Amino acid sequence: MILSLPLRLCAISLALILPTSALADPPTDPGAAKSAPPSDEPSGEIRLRDAVAAALLLNPSLAAFSWEIRAKESRAIQAGLRPNPTISVELENIAGRGQRSSFGQAETTIWLSQLVEVAGKRRNRRFVAELQRDLSQWDYNSNRLDVLSTTTKAFVAALVTQNRLALAKELETLAQVSLKTVARQVAAGAVPAVERTRAEVALLTAELERQRVERQFAADRITLAATWGSKSPQFSALHGNLSEQLALPPPLVELDDLIPDNPDIARWDTALAASEAAVSLERSRQVPNPTVNAGARHFNDNGDKAFVVGFSVPLPIFNRNHARVEAATRDLAKARAQKSAAEISSRARLARRYQDLTSAFEQAETLRARTLPAANRAFAGTRDGYDNGLFRYLDVLDAQRTLFELRARELQALSAYHQARTDIERMIGRPLSDGGTNS
Repeated sequence: MILSLPLRLCAISLALILPTSALADPPTDPGAAKSAPPSDEPSGEIRLRDAVAAALLLNPSLAAFSWEIRAKESRAIQAGLRPNPTISVELENIAGRGQRSSFGQAETTIWLSQLVEVAGKRRNRRFVAELQRDLSQWDYNSNRLDVLSTTTKAFVAALVTQNRLALAKELETLAQVSLKTVARQVAAGAVPAVERTRAEVALLTAELERQRVERQFAADRITLAATWGSKSPQFSALHGNLSEQLALPPPLVELDDLIPDNPDIARWDTALAASEAAVSLERSRQVPNPTVNAGARHFNDNGDKAFVVGFSVPLPIFNRNHARVEAATRDLAKARAQKSAAEISSRARLARRYQDLTSAFEQAETLRARTLPAANRAFAGTRDGYDNGLFRYLDVLDAQRTLFELRARELQALSAYHQARTDIERMIGRPLSDGGTNS
């Protein structure tokens, strides 16, 4: 059968493609993805592992997320710095009248001022920036999983189309053989000439289907290559077996327990901490920051010098930062609601895709174990009977159409199985082969 390729499909599971520890840190130089040499792009016949490695190295969105994390790290450093001191110069008693019409009676004062942040403002500001950086790290991890999932699904789609193309070519070859057989029988006067016309129509139909699938395969190759940022795929074929790793998943309740480990959900703990820190920051801003001044004064008339000091504090009369505190508090409530909504949505989607996976598995298994063997026997028997004059050519076409439709349906079921499996692995952040374990 077309599915029994001698080549094996790499495990369609995120953790088997890339260790979990490798998802934690972005590359040191995120610009490396854009400067990678063209030789890093897969060519020839590729495996799933080759496609995933290229996508992780060359995908532009991963480079963008890496730069964002570095930017957030710089902002966190900036947020922890103290305010700069201010130096100022004052000239008094100048450009007046009498003795003060010139600079003879001038007083020159040099001030050094320092804003003193109180109520933990600098600590809170730095903490908020660090949590924002951590959120970017979670988003980076989610984006990496998205790239893995998207690449895997694109690879599966292209592999399914490649198998459909092989099926279409097989059907075309069979139609050519049938046309020759029918032509001989028509020439011998064993069957009417209309049988040859039917065989010719069947061959033309097979040729059109093969051409359609060839165009689809070309489009799928472009889609797959786009996951590593390529506009023109360099690979020519895919290496894999869709029937591998075909197994029922663990119970839904075990998979549901793994949802909180997904970066899309785990990030909300950090998001809540960031919102709480923002509330603390805004409350600390309700306390005014004093400014301390110190300096030296020079009297031009006699050359005397003296030190001066000062102290100022804003009066919180018109602006007491209540609105910002209230806004931060409401943002915290919003984050809590969003976390709950994200968990509910993820669990509902997991349940839907679990049903899709189970249904596709059962359909593929039934087709493989029972329906296809029976259809193969029926087609072989009908073709042998036609050669012996027991059946009409229409009977052969009907048995052939039934067999190839079932084989195409098996491909569709296998595609649905692997697509659903990849979605579930994306939602739980680990391969289904791990089951409900926490390893």
